[in-house]
Amino acid sequence: MAPLSADKANRRYFRQAYRTGRHGWGTEDPSPYAVDFLRRLRGLVSGGRLLDVGCGEGRHAIAAAKMGFEVAAIDYEPLAIRRAKRLARKHRAKGIAFRQGNALDLPFPARSFDVVLDYGCLHHQRKSAWTAYRANILRVLKPGGFYVLSVFSPGFRLFGGSRRPWHIAQGAYRRYFTREDVLRIFGGDFEVVEMVEETGREGGFWHALMKRAP
Repeated sequence: MAPLSADKANRRYFRQAYRTGRHGWGTEDPSPYAVDFLRRLRGLVSGGRLLDVGCGEGRHAIAAAKMGFEVAAIDYEPLAIRRAKRLARKHRAKGIAFRQGNALDLPFPARSFDVVLDYGCLHHQRKSAWTAYRANILRVLKPGGFYVLSVFSPGFRLFGGSRRPWHIAQGAYRRYFTREDVLRIFGGDFEVVEMVEETGREGGFWHALMKRAP
């Protein structure tokens, strides 16, 4: 039997993760770093449309909706969307449009959103996909809009101090980013408003708030 392609293996990993609910990341409580950025943005953006890319079980989409954002949330795994809808009902969160979708081919018109949030999607994308990923974010984000990004830093526990910035474990591709990586990928299109590294046993993330050029 031929081995699975890397993308198919990645999809199989996430399908199993959402089928069982055993995957190692939070499912209900949003990141306090992302929440802090969103609270600040709620008073800054003239509109209130937010896109959550790779929403998983929907914890950040729900937090944004409770702040008053009009939220669209996508994930390429249907089981994640099913779980997210259940969680939104549990928390009585309204104004969220969940749908299946791919971060590399976002199913929205140009300039649809005031804010795009990505908590943990980019660091599962291979380097060859970064151009398409960035182009899709830029296409759907309004000029002057904001981009909230959280990605693995070199301190994330599963990398164990490795100098190689990526690995494949249980079928899932993961990559860490240095501060310079983030600036190199996005610096030409965005002003970095704030970038902070979350450290500690549960840390190993960069959290960045960026503003798209007008």
